[in-house]
Parts: sequence; structure tokens; C-alpha cells
Amino acid sequence: MTGHSGKDSADVPDRLRPEVLAGKERDGDFLDRAASVFFRAVVDDVSDGGQTRTADAPAERARRQRRKSPFFGGWDSLAGQWLRAAQPRSRTGVLTFVAVTGAHLRFVYLQKRRFSGKLGDAVEPGPSFRRGDLVWTRYVSGLGEVQFGFADGSWGALSIHDEDDFAHLFPNTLSEKQPIP
Repeated sequence: MTGHSGKDSADVPDRLRPEVLAGKERDGDFLDRAASVFFRAVVDDVSDGGQTRTADAPAERARRQRRKSPFFGGWDSLAGQWLRAAQPRSRTGVLTFVAVTGAHLRFVYLQKRRFSGKLGDAVEPGPSFRRGDLVWTRYVSGLGEVQFGFADGSWGALSIHDEDDFAHLFPNTLSEKQPIP
């Protein structure tokens, strides 16, 4: 996920992030959790929870497009819901995937120990979005991110791991030089 912070942030406030894989601890997860809390405190990885402007403000939307903001729309917009699903909380580590079908985009959470990287046995389905609600995608060069634009005018940026797979699934992705629709 993006590392932006402040009022234009795509970092979801902790109180809005879904809790996943509850009760699915493995041996050694306590130590992983303790180390994670320590590093989080040291890095100060806590979002300020600032309000993001709504998708119905055309002047604000245009300004944000020019500034390449990572998020536009409130947390209840489609992009806000998308970003919330992409940033879950878990007592164990979690890997987040998006399963793409012809009709839906479904978040799937897989248990992973935070420091050892070993996979657990738990898998949990997350929120599902109609594929038709995602109306455009656009690369953000240099950051390994893609902006996901939704039918309600909102958008949010997420990091992707494999540009080739993404391009295969979303062949009409806009380049950074093309304007946001």
C-alpha cells in the first residue's frame, strides 16, 4: 500500500480497517505481534484519520488529479471501500490478494506470519466489488502503483506486485500521461 500520510492520504485510519483472520493464531504469532507493535511505534505508522473530500467536488477532483493524489473520495465511496478492504488488520500477519473474475473483484486474505514469512492455514474471503463499478485503471510511474477509478467518481492508488499480470487482466489501463476520465 502507499506510504502517503496527511489529509490526502490513502492510508485508512485504523478504526475503519476490517479485522480479518480473527482467532487464527499459530505458534509463535505472539512474538511476531509484539515485534510488530514495537516497530509500528518506532516508525509511527499511525494514520492521522483526517477527512478526505468527497467525490462530488469537481474543482477539488481536478486539483487532486494535477497533484497525482493517491485518493479521492470519502471512506464510504467505492474507492474508500476498496482501500479499506486492501488494508486489513489482523492479529496474525496477512497477505491480501484480489481475485479477478468476469463479473467481480474479490479480496481474499491469507494468513502469513509477519517475520518468518511462513504461510498459515487460514484463508478468508473479503469484500467483493462488481467489475463494472471499476471504470478505469491508470499507472503511476516510479511508485509501482495503479490508480483504480470507480463509477461514483472516486479513485484510490494501490501498489501492485506484477505489472505484467495486471496488464493482462486490465489491458486498457491508462498511462500516466493520459488524463483521468
